[in-house]
Amino acid sequence: QRRLPKPDLDHHAAQAAQGFADLGIGANDAVALFLRNDFAFFEASFAASLLGAYPVPVNWHYTPDEAGYVLRDCNAKVLIAHADLLPQLEGVIPEGCQLFVVETPPEIIDAYGIDPAVAGVPTGLTNWQTWLAAQTPWQGTPAALRGTMIYTSGTTGRPKGVRKEPQTPQMQALAQAMATTLFDIRSDAPMRTVVTGPMYHTAPNGYAMAAVRYGGYVVLQPRFSTEGLLAEIEQHRISHIHMVPTMFVRLLKLPEEVKSKYDLSSLKFVVHAAAPCPPFVK
Repeated sequence: QRRLPKPDLDHHAAQAAQGFADLGIGANDAVALFLRNDFAFFEASFAASLLGAYPVPVNWHYTPDEAGYVLRDCNAKVLIAHADLLPQLEGVIPEGCQLFVVETPPEIIDAYGIDPAVAGVPTGLTNWQTWLAAQTPWQGTPAALRGTMIYTSGTTGRPKGVRKEPQTPQMQALAQAMATTLFDIRSDAPMRTVVTGPMYHTAPNGYAMAAVRYGGYVVLQPRFSTEGLLAEIEQHRISHIHMVPTMFVRLLKLPEEVKSKYDLSSLKFVVHAAAPCPPFVK
């Protein structure tokens, strides 16, 4: 399994921030992420935040037309994408938008049955990891936190980007209190969690970013798997999870011999979002 210690993540984020600054990225600019749950998602998001820019996750299921709309609408100055997703971006990357390509990692290849031949960075394109390693860490003062710019589901017309104002210290304190109340994410009691949903969604994004920011132990599921989740809870001694109700239902449908196979005694706190959940399912 690949691992990225928090000090290394912070170092990578500082390197990316300096690289972004050299490209002219600054306050209120947009850094688009066409990525599945991977380390680069955190590296680029934290780097953008240091500069006062907005990380903009883009639904990687999108067609080229849909992806192109979001890239143009947010005026993306930088785009980071997994290598195998490049066909969905063909012909729609705005002029002047710098593309970085992340090699699709083995666990994502396995989870989605991706041809390894399309998982590498094509010749002539900028490899995110190689570029990152060449950057010197940024030394500036972190900008006021803006958070991630999430696009709505687009139930009426095109999706709309939701840009939050820079947080004052009071707003940051309230946001931390809300994370504690809703998710039990605490800076003084690091959690152990699994990110079960794609981070282009609001709740998985906010949950994962807060968990990492406050020093939690975070496991990234490349794709939701019911028995896989139970195995990860046992293996990593997971204490906290955020899910959506359909995941509860899928877990309940597992055979009894599978449900009883794993030690889930480490689990303390489960929260759901995205949809109503019948009490009998809970």
